[in-house]
Amino acid sequence: MGRGFEKRKRIILDYLQDNPEIRVPELMELTGAAVATVRRDLLELERQKLIVRTFGGVRAMDQKSLVDRTFEQRANCQAAEKHRIAVAAAKLVKPGMTIAIDSGTTCMNLAAMLKNKAPLRIITAALAVIETLGGVPGIEINLVGGQFRVANLDFYGTVSINTFKQFHADIAFMSCDGLLPEFGAFSHDQESAAISQALIACASKRVLLCDSKKIGQSGAFLVFAPEQIDCLVTDRRSAELDERGYNCLVAGE
Repeated sequence: MGRGFEKRKRIILDYLQDNPEIRVPELMELTGAAVATVRRDLLELERQKLIVRTFGGVRAMDQKSLVDRTFEQRANCQAAEKHRIAVAAAKLVKPGMTIAIDSGTTCMNLAAMLKNKAPLRIITAALAVIETLGGVPGIEINLVGGQFRVANLDFYGTVSINTFKQFHADIAFMSCDGLLPEFGAFSHDQESAAISQALIACASKRVLLCDSKKIGQSGAFLVFAPEQIDCLVTDRRSAELDERGYNCLVAGE
């Protein structure tokens, strides 16, 4: 295998980082190589454990999941703060609880902290929660249906809202796009706001996960007012939050 192979190898692997699968005719067009050359390349890449051959094509051995590809940029924003918030919020969860989990990367971080909290029953509209906790022994997941939203990897709409009404959760863990201490938590879109409101309506305790970067930011739609937030989990204490009477759980304190 020479420099030609190494060049084609990089082209193929780079393409597979952003695409789940590619077929042989597409590989021929992408690399400019003949079918016999492409097939030899694929045999070698499989031998190197870099790809998995499928019927008529290939996929990467370490192909990122849909959740990773969709949330990668958002997950990296305030990543350390989101992790600390998730660790603090997870301490509110006890085995045997039923909890509702919102969409969003901080809630996805929380889900990762719950693997040792079984038995649990979880209600969610978010695929990220399914990917994180699906298959964990003792954790029952109830995924609400509805219209699927690719950009946020969750379900929304009338079916989702009505399904949440069938459950009762001990705690609902919420996300938001912004928090104005005087007015409450906001979302940038009406669909997310409606789902978040459905979650808090089915829960005895409402917990908002909000990193400090979002405090002072607004959005087009009010999700819930300050009095509807039983506990705010954040990464930095704020005098304004204290003055407004928020019950704050500050990560690390």
